[in-house]
Amino acid sequence: MSYGERRALELLPARIASLEARIEALNGILADPDLYARDRARFEATSLAFAAAREELTAAEEQWLALEMRREEIEGPGSSG
Repeated sequence: MSYGERRALELLPARIASLEARIEALNGILADPDLYARDRARFEATSLAFAAAREELTAAEEQWLALEMRREEIEGPGSSG
């Protein structure tokens, strides 16, 4: 694996956790049943941020999985680097 791939594999779990926390926070805001009626602009901005974070999380998870599979191909299962 290249240095960049190893580094990404190292950093992705923290990025994934950060995105999961962001999604949870945004979901909490969107759970307010009166948000749309009270502040439509905030509802729309939060909805867009939520969708973007979900897409980014999916991409990060897919990247991590691809890199982990590549690492296992090269180093074998159970290797940590």
